[in-house]
Amino acid sequence: MAHRRAYIRACETFGWAGGPNFSTRIVTMANGRERRNADWEQPQHQFLLPYGNISQYAYRAILQMFLNVRGRNEPFLYRNRLNYQAQDELIAVAEPGQTEFQLATTSIIDGASYQMQVFALYVPDPADSAMAVESDPVVTVDDVVIAVTVDHDRGRIVTPAMAGGELIRWSGLFSHWVRFGSDRLDMSIENKGPSGFFISGDVELLEVSPPQEETSSG
Repeated sequence: MAHRRAYIRACETFGWAGGPNFSTRIVTMANGRERRNADWEQPQHQFLLPYGNISQYAYRAILQMFLNVRGRNEPFLYRNRLNYQAQDELIAVAEPGQTEFQLATTSIIDGASYQMQVFALYVPDPADSAMAVESDPVVTVDDVVIAVTVDHDRGRIVTPAMAGGELIRWSGLFSHWVRFGSDRLDMSIENKGPSGFFISGDVELLEVSPPQEETSSG
């Protein structure tokens, strides 16, 4: 399935909501205690984009993306307004001979750490916010910047072979692979001005997995 390296051009208004979700199964025992089981190792982000009194021109940008990906069928890119930058994030203590690393952001609470994987190394093009440009991470090994090979679709880097014990960190910008949350695009006409209708509505986006790696068949 194709992943579109593009963004919805129209800008959402106040009322935006979004963030990471987990799935946890909770069973309450007879003694009142809970048994909790985490179904997901990684979160799924969900975003609700409100569009209020936008022009027909702005609406067409949403409509074009919706039609192009056929509703929920194909993923595209979205930049989380609240979390799109990594700053000197520790991703690994290298193993001897290791060359490949998955980029992530790290949360440390009470001595325990958790890594949220980062996949889509793209940002909106300043010249056209609907287009995506690659975002190259800055990677350091023991605080020394090194050259790496980057998989922008999956957030992976390839480095020279490590001796073992090196601290691998990165900084950079990223987005999320998402799909529409519905196969319907419902918008309402709120008003009419000299240049056309003003339109409002909400768009839900759900995070999806990055593209699968292509495998060669021999």
